[in-house]
Amino acid sequence: MLWSVKDLSQFQKYYEEYMPKIFRYVYSKVSDRELAEDLVSEISLKALEHFDSYDETKPFGGWFYGIARNHVIDHYKKYKKSQHTSLSELENVLPDKSNPAADAERAIADERLKAALGKLHDDKKELVTLRYLAEYSYKEIGAIVGKEENAVKVATHRAVGELKKMLHYYAE
Repeated sequence: MLWSVKDLSQFQKYYEEYMPKIFRYVYSKVSDRELAEDLVSEISLKALEHFDSYDETKPFGGWFYGIARNHVIDHYKKYKKSQHTSLSELENVLPDKSNPAADAERAIADERLKAALGKLHDDKKELVTLRYLAEYSYKEIGAIVGKEENAVKVATHRAVGELKKMLHYYAE
């Protein structure tokens, strides 16, 4: 396909704005930095190849996220791997060798969070992931999931409340 300078410039603008969010989302699903980088490269290429089908009246983030989400699903269908999230890796937090007790507490907290996230319904888990890991706005999430912004806020708030209850349960 032959691209105009305008098309490439517009895609680059969107790419720079949304790539960190897409990477965090993909990484939260695969928990492997190298694999996430490979998948994000493939997702970016797919998005560029299909950029002419993007409807400019709709948010780019939702369109781009849809490509990423489908690509991750295809990856798991192909390789049949289980998904999990390591928040300490996601946040690029390196263990502090001078404080093993703090490292142990963080590891326990991460495991509790993973367990609690694993118990959430997929819809709620997706809202929490999009809001707090991929850092999408409520408006962007609404465009992605096809709901009004206020409905997304309420559903996300409820999902976080449910998550907090589970975390309190796992802490006991």
